[in-house]
Amino acid sequence: MSSTSQARWRLERVSLTTATLHEAWPRLTEGERLCRVAEPIDRALVLGSSTGEEGFDLQRVRREGITVVRRHSGGGAVLVEPGDQIWLMLYLRLDDPLVLRDLGSSFLWLGTAVRNLLEGLGVEGRVVTERQERTELGRMICFADLGFGELTIGGAKVLGLAQRRSRGQACFQLSLLWNERQSEISRFLRDSDLANLPLRVAGIAPGVALSRQRLQDRLIQAITTL
Repeated sequence: MSSTSQARWRLERVSLTTATLHEAWPRLTEGERLCRVAEPIDRALVLGSSTGEEGFDLQRVRREGITVVRRHSGGGAVLVEPGDQIWLMLYLRLDDPLVLRDLGSSFLWLGTAVRNLLEGLGVEGRVVTERQERTELGRMICFADLGFGELTIGGAKVLGLAQRRSRGQACFQLSLLWNERQSEISRFLRDSDLANLPLRVAGIAPGVALSRQRLQDRLIQAITTL
């Protein structure tokens, strides 16, 4: 495949539990891309592949009606709440021009697409283009640190990205925060010193004159026209 114009996007909208959404690994045909719009039907604390469970009070998490889920991609924990994020799972073959060999750089097209969309709506953001130092809190909570392609508005993180590669395919997971709930993860941390550290994170709902659904549709269009 020599150019992105040769690839075609397929769109799916799926409402399932958070665990089921993470377990899916659809097979692509040659030249196909899949944009899956994930609408979770439950509340979940999603731990990255390398996030240690011992750092969280998981009994408290479950007492509050929150499911604990493990994802295959790396990064810290993310709190999933129905209606509080725009969650896309983008599946591409490894021979797709958008899937670069360098894992960090391969996020940049996606973060740039989100930034350009928001700037068109009057919201200025910054895409992370350089490797950032990992913090102890960031190893526990995804939105406490910044990674390649992720987006900040006024210094607060609004976009989280993760990636998994397996069986000749890549899955880019995108979480654009509509309402800010990620700071709630801190109260589940066992380390009180970490729990008291502030998170620079925000939801974008106050800054855009669109509903979540309309913004989601515009984001899908921006990505699937690439």
